[in-house]
Amino acid sequence: MKTLRLLLVDRPDARIASFGNASVSAGRFVAQAEHIAKEMPRAAHVINLAENRYHFLLGWAAACLREQVTLLPSARTDDALAQLRREYPDHHTIDDASIGALCSRVATTSEAFPADWPARWQLPADRIVAIAFTSGSTGEPTPHSKTWGSLFHNSRLAAFEVLGGKNRSVVSTVPPQHMYGLEASLMSALTAESFLFDERPFYPADVRRALEAIPAPRVLVTTPAHLKVLAEADIEMPLLDRVVSATAPLSVDLALRIETAWNTQVMEIYGCTEAGVMAHRRSAQSERWRTFEGGTMSTASGVAEYTAPQLAGPVPLQDDLELHSATEFELRGRSTDMIKVAGKRGSLLDLTRQILAIPGVRDAAVFLPDNDARPAAAVVAPGLSAADILRELRQHVDGVFVPRPLVIVDALPRNSLGKLPRETLLQLLAKART
Repeated sequence: MKTLRLLLVDRPDARIASFGNASVSAGRFVAQAEHIAKEMPRAAHVINLAENRYHFLLGWAAACLREQVTLLPSARTDDALAQLRREYPDHHTIDDASIGALCSRVATTSEAFPADWPARWQLPADRIVAIAFTSGSTGEPTPHSKTWGSLFHNSRLAAFEVLGGKNRSVVSTVPPQHMYGLEASLMSALTAESFLFDERPFYPADVRRALEAIPAPRVLVTTPAHLKVLAEADIEMPLLDRVVSATAPLSVDLALRIETAWNTQVMEIYGCTEAGVMAHRRSAQSERWRTFEGGTMSTASGVAEYTAPQLAGPVPLQDDLELHSATEFELRGRSTDMIKVAGKRGSLLDLTRQILAIPGVRDAAVFLPDNDARPAAAVVAPGLSAADILRELRQHVDGVFVPRPLVIVDALPRNSLGKLPRETLLQLLAKART
């Protein structure tokens, strides 16, 4: 049976993460994780709600050592967590308070590894270590089991092909419970010797302070929505080796703006909950995506599929891809984004891009209120009226696709990943109509 080590660090004095204002050595991390694993109650599953990234990393490692499956909820709402607890009754929950309390009981400050630790930290590649859930924006959340082998290889691919290699210092604005945040930032501390900043900064000044607190080469892992906020803040950043974005398409204009302002490279990751990371591109230079090493794209009965050695089989995708080869493609939008009005086909994603390109528009979302309805739009555009935007839009978009209604709102209630569930958009539209 093939096994893969949970922590690819050989020096106990290697620094793998920050915690508070100090760095944590690999030796201390191993000692703390093993102590937490011993103190965990017996259960098949664990819900890790830690927001501090070092705490989450400790809880993750401890669960793996205890052979408990980590449940990664699609949302942190009370309803989502209650449903998870009902469907997986044999579970316990850990959070920042409980992990912090357990850490305080580890007295050792030794840089040495515990005796015989590598043998205990070898995991079968085919062991299921996590269950991730789709967002549930179009239905009930669907579970997707994740093996240690798939997460190990995906995080290594992301680290070496996107983050820039080993020994990167990583700041992330993405929650660790999300597959992108897990594979592209948190796991690199385990599999690629990255140094992980423990906090999750939000405001531009906090992001700058976080980056200043870590050694070069620095990497910022974030989302298009957060990048737009950072760009508009016009704040100076310390030297950044890479900026990594995912969860939604990143505009070429925004990528160029970030690269110019911060003298860096903006890399974009394409992935999904079912397969994890699949492809990448440098957004300012190419619209084409390139699959990670070993991965290929194909079509079967008109549906795009992704295949990679670390996955059990081909993963069907919900996106419309234009394949240029088995390893290069362009993203045309989600299958669910394709609409047909008056016999003509269009894309909600393309309509959104057209609105965002209008000067003065800060944010926008185009969606279908009902299956047979015309597209509607919610737009953040201080100083502009709906008539102003529609007048400009009609110059670039076929009249049958012009959103009706188009409402002006103060802000779009995006979640922590910058996404807007359909139900949220419907509520926003209903409120604007009253």
